[in-house]
Amino acid sequence: GCDSSLNLTSQKATDAVDGVFRSLRDIARVRMHMKQFHSIHNPGSNTHQASASYKPLLKQVVEEICNPDRPDPVDIEHISSGLTDLLKTGFSMFMKVNRPHPGDHPLLIIFMVGGVSISEVKMVKDLVATRKPGTQ
Repeated sequence: GCDSSLNLTSQKATDAVDGVFRSLRDIARVRMHMKQFHSIHNPGSNTHQASASYKPLLKQVVEEICNPDRPDPVDIEHISSGLTDLLKTGFSMFMKVNRPHPGDHPLLIIFMVGGVSISEVKMVKDLVATRKPGTQ
């Protein structure tokens, strides 16, 4: 709402900052409902505060998709795209059918709202090459 610094007022700046914090609170509220990806910070233990760590959400998601143990992902959903997947989804209501795992396909597309940095692209590329070779 401000095309140049000459038109910047205290009220416009306050409104912009309030909008940013409102968005951050909304994101935090959504993340609280996630079972697996609710935090990017591991506070460590009371005796080892130095063991606190930061693990980016993108890294957590890619590690879960490339997990060799292949548990059913809790916060990641496979979107049906073909007739076979559609039938599996329909039959899963009546009988025990394994849902497709996002890592089953040799081509994985991750869409990040807001984009990614070069270092994040490299991190994803290295993780996939290490944990799930042959996947693009």
